[in-house]
Amino acid sequence: MIYELRIYDCLPGRLPALLKRFSDQTLAIWERHGIRQAGFFTTAIGEN
Repeated sequence: MIYELRIYDCLPGRLPALLKRFSDQTLAIWERHGIRQAGFFTTAIGEN
């Protein structure tokens, strides 16, 4: 099995919109292409 690590950066306060896009759109696209997710992780730096 091949694993691919993807890292996405977003501006402060935009993480909820990025996560919503993944849940509403991206995961369905990946599923159609047979891509299975191994995990999702977030790191918050700073106050925002």
